[in-house]
Amino acid sequence: MGEVEHGSGQGRNPDPWGGAGAAPTRPEALLMLPIATALVQSDGRILHWSHDAEELLGYSAKEAIGAPAAQLLVPEELRPRVLALFAHILAGHDWAGVSPVRHRDGHLITLEFRTHLLTAPDGQPLVLALAADVTSLRRIQSDLAILNGFFTQSPVGMAVYDDRLRFVRLNESLAAINGLPVADHLGRRITELLPGLNADEIETVMRHVLTTGEPVLDARSHGSTPGDPGHEHAWSASYFRLEGPPGEVLGVSSTVVDVTGRYLAESRAAKAQERLALLVDATASIGTTLDLRRTARELAEAMVPRVADLSGVFVLEHLVSGVPEDEDQVAPRVRRLAIASADPSYPIEILPVDEVYTIAASSPYARAMDGGRTVVVPSWDLPPLTTRLRGDALRAFLGRRSRSVRITPLTARGTVLGMVVYSRRGERESFAEADITLGDELASRAAVAIDNARLFTREREAAEDRRRALDEVRSATQRLALLNEASSRIGTTLDLPRTAEELVEVVIPRFADFVTVDLLDAVLAGDETPTVPPSGSATMRAVAVGELGPDGLLTGAADPVGGTSESAKLYAQSLRTGRSILVAEVNEENLALIVASPDRIQPALDSGLHSYVMVPLLARGRVLGGAEFMRLGNPEPFTPADVALAEELAARAAVCIDNARLYRRERDTALTLQRSLLPQRVHNPPGLEIAYRYLPASQLNEVGGDWFDVVPLSCGRVALVVGDVTGHGLRAAATMGQLRTAARTLITQDMDPARVLRRLDEAATTAGDGSDEGQYATCVCVVLDPVDRACTAACAGHVPPLVTAADGSLRVLELPTGAPLGVGGVPFESVEFELPPQGLVVLCTDGLIERRDRDLDEGIELLRATVAAQHGGLERSCDAVLASLVTGSREDDIAVIMARSHPIGPDQLAILSLTGDRAMVGHARRFARRTLSAWGLSALTDQAELLTSELITNALVHAGAPTQLRLFRDHVLTVEVSDVDSHAPRLRRARSDDEGGRGMHLVNELAHRWGSRSTRLGKAVWFELELPIGTAG
Repeated sequence: MGEVEHGSGQGRNPDPWGGAGAAPTRPEALLMLPIATALVQSDGRILHWSHDAEELLGYSAKEAIGAPAAQLLVPEELRPRVLALFAHILAGHDWAGVSPVRHRDGHLITLEFRTHLLTAPDGQPLVLALAADVTSLRRIQSDLAILNGFFTQSPVGMAVYDDRLRFVRLNESLAAINGLPVADHLGRRITELLPGLNADEIETVMRHVLTTGEPVLDARSHGSTPGDPGHEHAWSASYFRLEGPPGEVLGVSSTVVDVTGRYLAESRAAKAQERLALLVDATASIGTTLDLRRTARELAEAMVPRVADLSGVFVLEHLVSGVPEDEDQVAPRVRRLAIASADPSYPIEILPVDEVYTIAASSPYARAMDGGRTVVVPSWDLPPLTTRLRGDALRAFLGRRSRSVRITPLTARGTVLGMVVYSRRGERESFAEADITLGDELASRAAVAIDNARLFTREREAAEDRRRALDEVRSATQRLALLNEASSRIGTTLDLPRTAEELVEVVIPRFADFVTVDLLDAVLAGDETPTVPPSGSATMRAVAVGELGPDGLLTGAADPVGGTSESAKLYAQSLRTGRSILVAEVNEENLALIVASPDRIQPALDSGLHSYVMVPLLARGRVLGGAEFMRLGNPEPFTPADVALAEELAARAAVCIDNARLYRRERDTALTLQRSLLPQRVHNPPGLEIAYRYLPASQLNEVGGDWFDVVPLSCGRVALVVGDVTGHGLRAAATMGQLRTAARTLITQDMDPARVLRRLDEAATTAGDGSDEGQYATCVCVVLDPVDRACTAACAGHVPPLVTAADGSLRVLELPTGAPLGVGGVPFESVEFELPPQGLVVLCTDGLIERRDRDLDEGIELLRATVAAQHGGLERSCDAVLASLVTGSREDDIAVIMARSHPIGPDQLAILSLTGDRAMVGHARRFARRTLSAWGLSALTDQAELLTSELITNALVHAGAPTQLRLFRDHVLTVEVSDVDSHAPRLRRARSDDEGGRGMHLVNELAHRWGSRSTRLGKAVWFELELPIGTAG
C-alpha cells in the first residue's frame, strides 16, 4: 500500500470530450460497484467530484472541487511520485493502476484507477480519473475494465452538451431511446433532432442549469421519438452543469430514464383524483334537501360540464304527482324536473321543466327503465322529448345534437324512479370508461336522494292519514298487543291439551268471557288424516274450557274436559266450510243453532250470552276442531274486526296444536321403533352378572338415538356396546337400528373392537342420505371373557367406561378417544386390560351424566361415586344411579350397562393345558369324557370326544402345537382349543384317496356352531353342542 503501482498507458484520445476506446464487456455485477469519477485540471485542482467519490472517500463535492488533488488525497510521502505520474498522464499517456488514497477521516484506501486525458472545448487538458475500491474488486473477482465502458455501457441514457446545448457525447442507451445513431446527435440540439418532444421546455431547463449552476432532478418530458414514433413516452431527466476553472462553464450533462409506466399511472391517478373530487362535490351537493325537484336539479348541474354537455333528469309522473298509475296504462309517463347545458347558446327553453311525456314502449327510454341498465343510442335514432318544435325549428334543433346519447335509469332500492339523459357535443371526445363510471355513480347517488325525497313526501302524507284514523289505530294496537301476547304464550310446550288451555287463558277477559276449545275425536285418536263428516254432526272432544267469573253458569252446561259430544249445527257448518261464523246478536232462536242440545239454551240465556263467534281450527289444510268465543258481561258485540282477530288467534293455536299432534305421533313411532330394536332380554353367562337400564327422553323432548347391546360370543364371552346417534326423532332412531344391527353382525364374527368401530365408521360414512347435515354417532365397545377376566375395549368419541382397578377402586378407563362414527379416516385403537375378581365395568351414554347445569366431568365423577358406594346387586346399583343422576325431565335418552365378574365353578368350566405331544389327543379325549360325565352330559360324550380330537389333531398338523383345551357349559356346551398359529382353519373337501383333511369337515357337519377367534398368542378354534333337553345350564 505505500507504493503507486503503474499500469499500462495508452495513446492520447484526440476527442476533446471523449475517453479511450470502448472497454471490453464486463460482468453486469460490476455495475453495482461504486465508481468514483473526478475531473482534474492541468494545475492539479479538482474540477468535478462524483457522488460515488463522496461515498468512497468521504469528501463532499463542495470540499473537493477546487482543491489540489495531491494535497487532499495523496499521503505526503507519495506526492512526488504521484505528481510525476500526473505529468506523465498530461503528456498524453493514459494510466491504469493501484494507489493508496487518503480518506477524509485519515485512513488510507487502496483504489484501482483508470485515467484518460481529455481536452476541454477551450483546449485545456483535463484528466478523467475513475476509481474503485480494490477490496470490493477482489471480492467479485473482476477487474475494473468497466470503468472505461461506464459511459458507453450504462443502461441509463447519458449525454454531455456544450454551452450551446449541442450534443458532444452520449451513450448507446440514449441513442436507442431517441432512435437515432450516436453520430447523428453530435453537434446538434434536441430541438433539431426530436421535434416530437417538448424540446423547447427541455432546453429551457438546460439553460437554467447552465446559467445558475443549480442541478435539476426528475425533469419530465414526453412525446414520441424516431425510436417509437407510434407511441407517446415519458422520461425523467436530471441535469448538472459542467464547470472548468473557476467561473468557466463547459456545458451540461444529463441522465435520462424512461418513466412511461409511471407517467401513465400518475396520469390515471390524476384523472381518478379529479373524478373523486367531482364525486365528493356531488355527494355534498346532491340530496341537500328532501325536495324532489331540487335534488333533480342538483344532479343535472353535477353532470355538466364535467361528464356531459347536456343533461336532463326525468322522474315517473305518478311519483311526482302522488296519483297512482292507471292499471290499464301501458306506456309510462315521465316529467322533466331539471335540465342543464354547458353551452349558453343552447335553446334550453324548448325543453321546459315540468313538461310530461308519454314514453313509447319500443323507445330507448323505455328499454333503459325496463331493463334497469344504461342504453346508448345514436342521437339521430332517438326521438327528442319535446312537443314544441315543428318544421324548420325542429330540423335546426336536431342539427345541434351530439353523436350519441346515454340514457341511465334512476334506480334506488330495486325500484326504477326515472332516468337521466345526457350527451356531449360532437366536437368533444367520446365518453371514456371513467366518465361512464362517474356518470353512473352520480345517477345512483341522486336516485337514492330522489327516493328519500319521495319516501319523505309519502310518509308526510301518510302521517296525515294516520292522524285522521287515530281511533282505529288505537283499536288495532290493542288487537296487536293481544296477538303479540298470544305469540309468546300459546305453544310454549308440545303438550296438546296445554296448548288449548293457553288459548283460553290469553283471550279471557280481554277478548271474550267464555271460551271452549274442542278437537275432532279422530285427531286425539291419532288419525293421520282427520276429516269432518260431509253432513250431520261431528264427534268432538272437549280439551279446554274457560269462563270469566266465579259463577260458572256456562261451564256447568258445557262438555267437561275430556268428554265427547256431537257438535251443534252452526259448529258443524263452520267445520265443513272451514269458515268462521259470527252471530253478533244472540237470541233464543239462533241460540238453538249454537248449543249442542236444547237443555243448554236456558243456561246460556241466564248467563247473559249476547254475542258469539265460532272459528274452525285449521292447520296445514286440515280441520282439527273449533274454538267458540262468547261475550257475557262485556256489552260490546263482536265485530268483523274481532272475527279477524279471533281467526288469527285460532290459527296460531291450531298450528301449535297440530305441531303437538305431529310431535306426539312421531315420538310414539320413534319410541316404538327404538324399543323394538333394543334387546328385550339379556342372558347372564356363567361368571358374569349383567344389568342395564334404558330410559327415553321425557314426553316433551324428542326421542334420541341412544342404544345398547349385549352380544353373546363363544365360550361365555360377551360384548357390551353403548352408542349415541346425533339428533333426535325417527331419523336418529332408524340410524341407531342400522348401527346396532351392523355392530352385532360384526361382533359375532369375533372381530377386535377397534376393527368393529372401523367397519362401523365406513358404513356410517358411505350410508349418508345426501343431506347437508351428516349423521354421526359415538360408540364404545368392550369384549369381556369371564374365564380369565380379560377385556378389550375401543372408543369412537364416546364417554369412556368405568372399570374396577387392581386396588379395587373404580376409575375411568383411559382409552384413545377416537372420532365419532361417520367422520371417516380416523383410526381406532383397542386397549386390553384385566378385571380383578369381582371387577365391574360400567358403560353409559352422555344423557345420564351431562345436563345443562352439570358438565361432563362432574357427571362422570358423580356416576363413579354413586356406583362405588353400592355393595349390593347390579340391579340395585342401576336403580341408585338413576335416582342420583336423573332428576326432573330428561332432555336426552339414557342408557347404562353394568357387568360384574364372578368366579366360575367347576361344574361349568374345565381347562386342560396341552403340548405338541401327539399323545395329547388321547389325553384330551379322556379329559373330555370325565368332565362331561361329571356334568351329567354323558349323552354328548362320543360326539364331543370326536370333535375335540379333530381340533387338537388339526392344531398339531397345521398350527404347530395346541396350548389349551377349554370346556364351558352354559345354555350350550362350548369346546375350545387354543394354539400358537394365527391363521384361521379352512374347510376343504378331501378326495377319496386322502388319508386326512376331513377333520374340520366333521366339525362343520356335527357341531351346532363352530368358529375361530384371534388371541394374543395365536388363535382359538371352538365348536358348540346343544345340550340335551332337561340339562340346560
